[in-house]
Amino acid sequence: MEEPGHPVASPSPEGSEDNTARRGSPEAYSPPLAPDAIDYTRHSVRAGFWLRFVAFTIDTVVLGGFSLLLLSVGLIITSLDDYAGGTGADTEEFFLLFPLWIAGMLTAAAAYFTILHSEHGQTIGKSLLGLEVRMRDGALPSYSQALFRWLAYGVSAAFCGLGFLWVGLNPGKRGWHDLLAGTVVVTLSPQEP
Repeated sequence: MEEPGHPVASPSPEGSEDNTARRGSPEAYSPPLAPDAIDYTRHSVRAGFWLRFVAFTIDTVVLGGFSLLLLSVGLIITSLDDYAGGTGADTEEFFLLFPLWIAGMLTAAAAYFTILHSEHGQTIGKSLLGLEVRMRDGALPSYSQALFRWLAYGVSAAFCGLGFLWVGLNPGKRGWHDLLAGTVVVTLSPQEP
């Protein structure tokens, strides 16, 4: 009996056997795809190291701009407070707020990668280069999966970036963060009819 979501090939209409998988063979099993899944075996290929590096660099520039904006606002507020004769905050006191600024940047980065990967499968950098993050079954990552993937960047970076370089060293083109989170990064290509 054929199970839903697990199609099995049948003989061709003329009665001759074609080269498709038969019931009981390993090729006959096809797991069901998630509702928003795309069959990436036909419509795209996994993205390599350099494309992903450029996309990450673009994302770093975007987050760096946001970081400079936060830093500038902090410096302006400190300077205005000194000028207005407020509490007398000086630059030394501003740098006491440095850990708060770092926490804000980490929160912004976590939100950026988590929300964009789970909602669209792409950050700004990946979108510009036609890349997308998907789970191995083709579905978009959930918020928790996308957050876990972002947290796993720390593991990839911990050993002198070897986890990121792993994308270029293994045939599956998956970094340590991809392996831990169960994700793949693919290049999008036009859909076949």
